[in-house]
Amino acid sequence: MIGWLSGTIREIDPAGIVLLETGGVGYEITMSLQTLVKLKQGERAELSIHTHVREDQITLFGFGNGSERSMFRKLTTVSGIGARMALNLMSGMATDEFITAIENADDLAIARTPGIGKKTAQRLILELQGKLGAAAGSSSSLQSNHLSEVRSALTNLGYKPAQLDAALKKVEPADFETMFRAALKALG
Repeated sequence: MIGWLSGTIREIDPAGIVLLETGGVGYEITMSLQTLVKLKQGERAELSIHTHVREDQITLFGFGNGSERSMFRKLTTVSGIGARMALNLMSGMATDEFITAIENADDLAIARTPGIGKKTAQRLILELQGKLGAAAGSSSSLQSNHLSEVRSALTNLGYKPAQLDAALKKVEPADFETMFRAALKALG
């Protein structure tokens, strides 16, 4: 199995196929339009790869990062959704938008993707609702973790919950250190 490839983009086909040269070998990689638009011919790229093996062919599916690949793999676990259909879904909307549509049971947003009907959209919602947050590694859960870490650190420094609530309302989501400094400034 190929897990990732790094090399130079030699050709980009509008149909979603990229020819990546690495170590003197060219790999044909199929990818979603969301990933394809981020690539430029002649530049270096590193892609997470899903190797799809059927009895008559081996296809490499490429993704900009591991969370996109994880989303793809989750989609292919749904009955009636094959590799091409999963890639089509990922081309139709950004990963965050897709997760939001699943979590909010927005079958109409999902059904706007060509080749996806309302019944398929409802099946996707039924089978994936509540299961995609970990696959996508959502940034909002990461930011809420930072917020709870900042709250804990400030509590250990002796600040009262009422003071923390007021200060943390003024803090913008960011990495732990930035949020911690902003909270200290708001408290001071």
